[in-house]
Amino acid sequence: MKAELKKGSINQILKGTDIYEAGEFLDSIAMVVKGRIRVHGYGINLVVGSGCFLGVRDLNRGAHSVTYTAQTNAVIYVFPSSGAMSDIRKIMQINKDYVALMVSGLHRSLAEQEAAYEELQEAAQGAYELVDRVYRKCQKISKETGAYFQELPALEKLHPFDEPQMLSLDKVHYYQACAKVPMDVQKAFYGSSAEICLYHVREQVDLLHQLHDYSKSLAEYLELMMRHLILDGRNLYASVAGFALILQRADQDAGEVMSELDEVIDRINVLEGVLMKRADVESAIDRAAMEETYFNLLNPGRSTGNALDVAGDTLALVETSDIDAAELVDTLGTILAFGEIEAGEAEHFETLVGQFEALKDKESSSDEVRNLRRSLMKAYYPIYEKVFLKDFYSKEETPVEVDLFLRYGFLSERLLREDLIEDLLALDNGGVHQNGCQVYDMKEWLQAIMNGERMPSKNEFDLDYEENLREKVKNKEITSQQRDGLLKDSEQKLHFEVTNMFRITHRLVSGQIVSFVPFLYTEGCTALEKNFLSKEKICAAFNRLRRIDFSAFYREVLFRKEVPGIKKEFIQQEVCPDVILLPTVGSKDIMWQELSGRKRNTPGRLLLPVFMEGDLDKSVVHLTGAFRWELCRTMQGVYWNNIQYKSLTSEYSDFLQFYRKNRELSDERKEKLKLQIQKHRNNSREIFAADYSNWILHESQGGMLLSKPVREILATYCPFALELRQNLEAQPVFQNAMARYEREKGKKLREYDLKFRVWEKDHVDVPAEIIQTKEFYEK
Repeated sequence: MKAELKKGSINQILKGTDIYEAGEFLDSIAMVVKGRIRVHGYGINLVVGSGCFLGVRDLNRGAHSVTYTAQTNAVIYVFPSSGAMSDIRKIMQINKDYVALMVSGLHRSLAEQEAAYEELQEAAQGAYELVDRVYRKCQKISKETGAYFQELPALEKLHPFDEPQMLSLDKVHYYQACAKVPMDVQKAFYGSSAEICLYHVREQVDLLHQLHDYSKSLAEYLELMMRHLILDGRNLYASVAGFALILQRADQDAGEVMSELDEVIDRINVLEGVLMKRADVESAIDRAAMEETYFNLLNPGRSTGNALDVAGDTLALVETSDIDAAELVDTLGTILAFGEIEAGEAEHFETLVGQFEALKDKESSSDEVRNLRRSLMKAYYPIYEKVFLKDFYSKEETPVEVDLFLRYGFLSERLLREDLIEDLLALDNGGVHQNGCQVYDMKEWLQAIMNGERMPSKNEFDLDYEENLREKVKNKEITSQQRDGLLKDSEQKLHFEVTNMFRITHRLVSGQIVSFVPFLYTEGCTALEKNFLSKEKICAAFNRLRRIDFSAFYREVLFRKEVPGIKKEFIQQEVCPDVILLPTVGSKDIMWQELSGRKRNTPGRLLLPVFMEGDLDKSVVHLTGAFRWELCRTMQGVYWNNIQYKSLTSEYSDFLQFYRKNRELSDERKEKLKLQIQKHRNNSREIFAADYSNWILHESQGGMLLSKPVREILATYCPFALELRQNLEAQPVFQNAMARYEREKGKKLREYDLKFRVWEKDHVDVPAEIIQTKEFYEK
C-alpha cells in the first residue's frame, strides 16, 4: 500500500505502508519523528529511526532510487522539495537542528551500508571458494572410484567476484568517526553554516550511491552463485546428492561426499540469509525437494521417488531438458523451418529480428525503433499461429526450441544471455493445473480452443466468437451458411483468439506499452526462474485469497434438475476462473472476462504474464476485485447501478455518485476519495478494486483504511471467512459493519431450516447442491 502524503505537515503512517517507492518522482523529503522505516531495494536493506531523513540520498537525481516502508506504525514530517540539494537551505531556515539530524542520520546510514557491503563481499568470497572446492573434489573422487558425477559446464567457467576499487573507503571511515561526535557538538557545527552542511551531505550521498552500486554488483554475483548452488535445473546440490546416491548404490563409501553436501546446504542457508538481510533479495528455494532428497540419502530404500531419479548414468532433481543452452544454435531458423513459413515471410522476419538485435538501445522511443517494433509485432502473430498449428497437428515430439517459443516467447539465442536460456530450459510447465483455478500457458490454452474444450475469448469490442459472426451476417460480410461452417471451424476459432485476445493483451500485461516486443530479450528480462509463475504458485495465491474471501467466486444460479417435491430453487455455485499465462515478462494483470458465454455458471478469464515482475498476491487480489465487480454487473443486468435493486455495484455506484453529500465522510475522507477517483480516471471498477485490495490485504488483519460506508458495503457483499469475522468482531467498527451481513445470513438460514423441515416431512431426497448451498450460508 502506498501512502498519500500531505506536504508541510505531520503524517501518520501505518505499518507496512510504502512512503516513497523506487522510481517515484522526488517532490518531497521526510523526517522520521517516530517509528522505524525500512530502506530497501535491490542491493540495499537497512532500517532507520527517529531523526533520520528520507529521500535526501536522491536530491539532485530526480527520482527515488530506493523504497521506504514503515516497519512499525510511524509519524513523519513531510517537507515539499523541488528535488534540488539546495532545498536543505530552506529546511535550515525552519530549524537549524534539522540539518544536524540529517547529517547525523547519513553518518549512521553510511556505517550500516558499509557493514552490509563487507558482509556481502565476505559471502561472495566464501561461496566461490566452497563451490569451486566441492566441485573439484567430487570430480577427483569420481575419477578415483569410477562412479558417475554429473559435471556442470557453468562451474568450469566460474570466477571470483571482481571487486571494484573503493577509492573513498577512508572517507567512509571519516564519517563513521563523525557519527561518534556528541549530538550537541554536531548541531552547533552543522548548524553554523549552510555551506558546511551542504558539502557534507553531497559527499555522503555520493558515498552512499557508490556503496549501493557495489552492493548491487555483489547481489548479482550472489544470485548467480545461488543459481549454481540450488536454483538452476542443473545445480551443485543436485549433482553432489546424485553422486552420493550412486556411490551408495554401488556399495562404496559416500561419507566424504555427504560431508561436502552438508557444507553445500550450509552455504545455501548462509547466502539465502545474507541476500535477504543485506540486499532485499528473496531466493525461491524449493525446501521440500531439498529435504526429501536429503532424507532419501539418509534412508536408502525408503525413497518416495519424487526427489531423485537415477537411471543409468543420468540424474536430475527435477525434470529438465536434455539440451544445454550452448546446443541451441539458430533457434529462429529452426522455429521458422518447423512452422513451414514461406521463404519471403521468413526472410522478412529474420531481417527485422536482426535489426532489433543490432540496436544499442532496445528500449529507445525514437520513431525509427518504434516503427521497427510495430513491424515485428505485425509479423510475429501470424508466424506464431502457423508454428502452433504445425505443432498441434504433428505426431512427433515438439522440438525444445518450438516449445520454448510457444510457451515463453523465446525466439533466438542471440537475443538472450546463456544463463537466462538455462533458466528457461529448467522450467517445469507441469501441464494444465487445477487446484481451484485451471491455469494454462498460451500453448495449452490454444490447444483447448482447437480441441473444443474452450470457446475463443471476446474481442476488444466485447463480442465473443459467435456474436462476432452474427454481426458479420447482419452486416452482410458473410452468409448464414458460411457462419454455420465457421462455427465448426477450429482453425478459424484459433485465428480469432490469436488476432484478438492474444495480440491485444500481450502488450498490456507486459506493462511496457511503448517499448514492448512480443519475445524475450536480455535487456527486458531479469531473473526468469525467480519471476516464473508456476501453476502451483498461482493456485496457491488464489487459495490464500479464498481463505479470506470465501465467496469470491460464488454466484447464485437456478437449480435446473427436476426433483420431486422441490420446485424453483436457487443455489450458490462456486466457479473458479481460468487463468491464462501470456508468454512475456510483465507487471500487469487483466480481468478479461467474467463469464465464458451466456451461461452464468461458466468460468471467467484472468490474464497474467508467465514471468511476473511484481507481487503475485496483490495481482490476484486486484483481479478478484475486478472480477467481482464485472460478475455482479452481468448478474444484475440493466439494474446493476439502480439503488432500488440492492447489489454490490448499485450500492457502491450510489456511494461514488453522492459521496460529497455523505455526512459519514469527513472532509479529509472526501478529498482522499476525490484523489482516488482521479487516479483511476473515474473508472468505477478500478476504484472498487482499490478498495477491495485494502479490504483483503489490510482490513482482514484489523487495519482500518476504508471509510465507514465502503467497509459496510464490502462486509455485506464480500464477507470474510468465519474465523476472521470472529477475530474482528471484538472491534466495534467491524462488528457494526458486519451486522447487516449477519442479519441477512440469519434470515436465509431460517428459510432453509423451514424448507428442510418440510422436505424431511415429505421424505424428499434433497440434492447435494442444495445441501451445499445451506452450508454456504452457515460459513
